[in-house]
Amino acid sequence: MKLLKYLYIGIAALCVTSCSDWTSEEREIFENQEGLYKRIPLIEAQSEDDLTPTMREHFKRIREYRNTPHVRGFGWFGNWTGKGNNAQNYLKMLPDSVDFVSLWGTRGSLSEEQKADLKFFQEVKGGKALLCWIIQDLGDQLTPKGMNATQYWVEEKGKGDFLEGVKAYANAICDSIEKYNLDGFDIDYEPGYGHSGTLANGYYISPEGNNNMQVFIETLSNRLRPAGRLLVMDGQPDLLSTETSKLVDFYIYQAYWESRTSSVIRKINKPNLDDWERKTIITVEFEQGWKTGGIQGYTSEREELNNMEGTQILDYATLDLPSGKRIGGVGTYHMEYDFPNDPPYKWLRMALYYGNQVYPGNFE
Repeated sequence: MKLLKYLYIGIAALCVTSCSDWTSEEREIFENQEGLYKRIPLIEAQSEDDLTPTMREHFKRIREYRNTPHVRGFGWFGNWTGKGNNAQNYLKMLPDSVDFVSLWGTRGSLSEEQKADLKFFQEVKGGKALLCWIIQDLGDQLTPKGMNATQYWVEEKGKGDFLEGVKAYANAICDSIEKYNLDGFDIDYEPGYGHSGTLANGYYISPEGNNNMQVFIETLSNRLRPAGRLLVMDGQPDLLSTETSKLVDFYIYQAYWESRTSSVIRKINKPNLDDWERKTIITVEFEQGWKTGGIQGYTSEREELNNMEGTQILDYATLDLPSGKRIGGVGTYHMEYDFPNDPPYKWLRMALYYGNQVYPGNFE
């Protein structure tokens, strides 16, 4: 009942209302100040002190809800600025049902506005924000301008040892995460889709296979996870060996063009991965499918979903795996493209409402 109560407050209500509802006036009665009104637009709030008691209680329950078993909300979030009057550019204006995001296009060096928005998202809403980029070659995104990767990471940082250079690169990522108080790293790993290099290939990631990537993941995991930060892999997490998968918190699949429930299950059914059912998150492509909740013509095994728009994302959020367990989470790319819908973030809100409330799942 506790979970359902939180879901009702944090998700069900939000699936039919927009973020802008938080800008409405709420009456607060202060001692000797009868008739005082306090207007608090969420987009302008900098801390919990700026919120009304009702809002503070609401977000307290949302933070508690995040620690209960549920279908997690995820997305790759782009165009983040944390400033201006466009709610689409703020983490704090994401639906409360979103648990964590990967920051698409962010490489550190956060502005003061981004730092403030991130802090509110983390501390008030209980969300997490991860760095993310494609991992192909040693030094991707962090090699200083004017230097090549071998010169900087292997010769200078690794003292001539390639694997020591890999460790230095992984530690540099962790340094950025710690510097800006981010919540972890999303390894975008796609060697089968043209992103091969010194760290990415088609071999299983293990000491006997792709050891370069093995050392990279080990170094990240040893720094991030003991500190309560996340390490996730998207793209091809199926290339993780069993032992290496234990170092990763979530496996995120880009299940963009699957046409039916059975094909999705075939894509993600990887029993060799540690706790694969509860750690698997499946995502929908919203650069093209933001108006319709994914591809059109998708066929769900839940027949009632086939008679409505948004069948793909609703099916993903309510997906029960062969063991009977519910999928670990659902997400979108680019999630901010869902904002212009009515209400904002219509499809991700609805999907998480369906996955957690309309069709409650088995999480044990």
